[in-house]
Amino acid sequence: MKRKLIQQMRNEWRSNLWMGIELFIVGLVLWAIFSTFGFFANLHQPPRDYDLTDIYHGDLWIVGKNKTTYKAYPDSAHNEWTDLSTLLSNLRNNPYVEMLGTGNNALPYSYNYSGNQLTADLDDRRESYNGNLRNMSPDFVRTIRLRGLNGETTEELATMIENGNIIISLYDGSRIESTPEQWRGRDVFWSYDSTRVEHVGAVIAGIRRNDYEPIFGGNILKDNMWFPSEIAIRVKPGKGREFMESLKSTNLEFGNVYISNMQSIDRRRESAHLNINTIIRNLTTCAVFVLTAVFLGFLGSFWYKTQQRAPELALRRVNGATRADLFRRLLGEGMLILLVSAVPTAAVGGFLLTNIDFEGELGMPFPLVIPWLMFGAAMAALALMIAAGIWFPASKAMKIDPAQALKDQ
Repeated sequence: MKRKLIQQMRNEWRSNLWMGIELFIVGLVLWAIFSTFGFFANLHQPPRDYDLTDIYHGDLWIVGKNKTTYKAYPDSAHNEWTDLSTLLSNLRNNPYVEMLGTGNNALPYSYNYSGNQLTADLDDRRESYNGNLRNMSPDFVRTIRLRGLNGETTEELATMIENGNIIISLYDGSRIESTPEQWRGRDVFWSYDSTRVEHVGAVIAGIRRNDYEPIFGGNILKDNMWFPSEIAIRVKPGKGREFMESLKSTNLEFGNVYISNMQSIDRRRESAHLNINTIIRNLTTCAVFVLTAVFLGFLGSFWYKTQQRAPELALRRVNGATRADLFRRLLGEGMLILLVSAVPTAAVGGFLLTNIDFEGELGMPFPLVIPWLMFGAAMAALALMIAAGIWFPASKAMKIDPAQALKDQ
């Protein structure tokens, strides 16, 4: 009878070796998957300085003069701006509308980039700030309930925009010596036109392209300079469906100005996250497959082992071993195989982490604590699957009648 667990495992080294190799391979795969999940979770930062609840948006268009639907204006007092004003006024009278505003490149979850550079003299040096220009009306600021990092209220920020001030944002990976906070309250000028002087009224956290990436560049918020291309509408809480049902084609056009693609901001967010959600879904499927393979592998291996060890297990029962003792022995064998395989898994993974510049490859921060935390999570998941795989054959072994097993032997 094999009394020592280590000796018993050495005598069955071939089957244990193959299970160890399996755990080494799936451990690396599972570690990579879990690290990706941890990386996304670390990056996921919902908006901190604006509120998109109950927001709907649409695209603003002007009918071209060469179109058959173009309506000629009766005099110079009427143009596309007066059409827009009337259209917005009609929408404000909708019983489900709380607030609305217009802008250009103003909404989050957009990959449009209008690169601009500001320059300021800070102490004894001149520095530049690169940002994505986002034109928005004061009412747009009120619609998304924008807030400042230093406690500025939505109304204060809207007033700053209305008075011609600009608002800039923080951004990750800045290579300038100063921080955007040091620019607050200073006069700056556009790098391509030193005669255009602006005043930085406040700093915000930043308007993001999606919720799973750092803000690589800054944001420059300024009042509308051109005819707006988008509209944001805040409906009354919980009245989104009623608002959309209340809209008729006549509500979305006036004169030569019309709104298309009216939809909830949630749809825009889903589109921005489509690729990331697809990656997460595919990796989740892969992780479930790997864990299922581990479960079935240990289920089959230990089912065979318990059949072969029936006399041994019966003798242990006769000598006073409880059913819990038998289960712990079998479970200990599986955990020992996992522990041994975890060593080369950690070694290979650690080598990759120290020799590959993940931050440079990804272009964003990559805290090394995340993969090591996910290593522990991956090993814990494997341990759970091993325990589940051993449980069924162990349950059968614990029900062995010692007398019957010895008689058969």
